[in-house]
Amino acid sequence: NIICLLYIIHIPVNPYMRKLIEFQILDSNAVFYGLNLFELMTNAGKIIADYIRNNYSKSERIVFICGSGNNGGDGYVAARILCEEGFEVIVLPAAPPKTDIARKAFEQFGNDTVNISNLNDYVSSTGLVIDCLLGSGIRGVPRPPYDKYIQQINKFENILSIDIPSGFRTDISVIPNHTLTFHDEKMGMNKKNSGEILVKDIGFPKDIDELTGPGELLLFPEFERNKHKGQNGKVAVIGGGQYSGAPALSALGAYRSGVDLVHVFVPESSYEQVSTFAPELIVHKLFGDTISTENIVSLFEDEFDSIVIGPGMGKDEASLEAVQLIIEKCDNLVIDADAISIHDFHDKNIILTPHKGELLRLGIQSQRNDLKLFAKMNNLTLLFKGEIDLITDGHFFKKNMTGHPRMAVGGSGDVLAGVCGAFMAKGLTSFESARLAAYSLGKAGEKCHDEIGAGFLPTDLALSLSKILLNN
Repeated sequence: NIICLLYIIHIPVNPYMRKLIEFQILDSNAVFYGLNLFELMTNAGKIIADYIRNNYSKSERIVFICGSGNNGGDGYVAARILCEEGFEVIVLPAAPPKTDIARKAFEQFGNDTVNISNLNDYVSSTGLVIDCLLGSGIRGVPRPPYDKYIQQINKFENILSIDIPSGFRTDISVIPNHTLTFHDEKMGMNKKNSGEILVKDIGFPKDIDELTGPGELLLFPEFERNKHKGQNGKVAVIGGGQYSGAPALSALGAYRSGVDLVHVFVPESSYEQVSTFAPELIVHKLFGDTISTENIVSLFEDEFDSIVIGPGMGKDEASLEAVQLIIEKCDNLVIDADAISIHDFHDKNIILTPHKGELLRLGIQSQRNDLKLFAKMNNLTLLFKGEIDLITDGHFFKKNMTGHPRMAVGGSGDVLAGVCGAFMAKGLTSFESARLAAYSLGKAGEKCHDEIGAGFLPTDLALSLSKILLNN
């Protein structure tokens, strides 16, 4: 039997919800592409002020609890607007602003603030408390003194959280009556932990939302010191036979992406070349000259976090049957090169990595709607390789413009497949893996051209990739 270690990817009830990290990525990419984040903060503040103006009278006291980040900056903007309109506004900063745009919002507020140690004094005399304490950048359970502030906020009768409740999805969290969230609903939000959820558009451009950028590097998992060998990812690469170098390059790409172990399964005709390619590769010889269901089943008896199938495999009918068997038995798959075809994908966690010619085998064109529809119908991720890479899981869509024309050299796509497999093995979803792989390997290509010149090789790409990922 084929034995595989499966990561179960749970799709939320609303597939358009996004993880909190996606909003950190958006902010990072927005800065990179020159978007004025203070304008977005101003828009957010106006939306908060509109909500309060439409639901509360000027006779009711409005209390803002502002943290040091951009979430607090949203509160300062709203507080200034309401003060100018004659509302009774009390602002209690939990800490001085630490981002440039939050400091700017605080300076423009320009009114006196109250020491947060006096927060309890306002519990019984406040119409609404606005939670602008901790935004989406928080990691882990809130530490002192923020845990105490959250407990105090929860004593108020009417609570409005901005973007997310502070301490969201931890044991120490604000439990608001309402949450005003921006751009998109965040994964995990529900009435119990967020109250009534109101999603508001603050003017984030769709074209920037759909571009990869430096923010994608935030997806790269941090190494944990207490993990043992194999716990940072174990990848199987299955290929070769017709082209022996391809599976070796995929394996190298996986290693350079930070996994611990890479096993390469190749037919007898490719074994000698692949086994001498790099001493780190664990190479398994499959009987015969091609990949087939017989040799895969008999020898593939280990556990893997992801599988890359197809590099150098050729289009032999028996090999395509082996691909279908792997789909049926395993999960977390990257299907590359000659393995790309119409299969029964069984709703598995899969990335397909076609270039234009391989895309035609799937019967679709390289148009946005065609790609999204195919990905959605088959519940998989497409990474269409081209001058501009197009990545979609059927719900979300990304364009990647990193790279260099030299990356059209044979073998670059094999490295990319290995990188995708590595990121899946490290726990990322297929869509996260594909866009991080496309962006980071494209940056590696740019780095190779700058440092080596126009004749850089796929092996150079893999080495430079480690340096790109170092900067996450």
